[in-house]
Amino acid sequence: MTLKNIIKYLPRFIAAIILLETLLFKFGIGGEAFLNESKALFTNLTISIFGHGDFETFFRVGTGVLELIASILILWPKRAGLGALLGVILMFGAILSHLFFIGVIVGNDGGQLMVMALIVLMCCTKVLLDEKSKVLAFFGK
Repeated sequence: MTLKNIIKYLPRFIAAIILLETLLFKFGIGGEAFLNESKALFTNLTISIFGHGDFETFFRVGTGVLELIASILILWPKRAGLGALLGVILMFGAILSHLFFIGVIVGNDGGQLMVMALIVLMCCTKVLLDEKSKVLAFFGK
C-alpha cells in the first residue's frame, strides 16, 4: 500500500470506527450502563432544546441510525463522499450541541466525546474534499 493510499483511506476508517463505536452507547449494544449514559445525555439535550425529555429516544436512535448510514457509506468506495457529507452534517450538530446545550465535558469524560466529534469532522471533511467531484455529480452539479 502506498503512502498516497494510506492518506486517502485512513480518514475513512478512522471516521467509520468512531461512528460505529458510538453505536454501543446509542443502541445499548455495550450493555445497560452504556445505554443509560446515552439516555442521560440525550435527555439533557432534549430538555435543553424543548424544555422536556420526551424526544430523547427519537434523537438518540435517529442519530444512531444516521451515524450507521454515514459509516457504511464512508466505507463504500462509490458513496464515500455522501457518507462524508452526512458525517460532516452530523458532527456539526454534535459539536454545536456540546457547545450550546450539553457542555464540552459530559459526565467525567474529560471532553472525549467532543474530541471524537472533532476528529470525525476532520476526517469526513478530508474525505469530502477527496470525493468532491463524485458528490457534485450525485447532486447533478
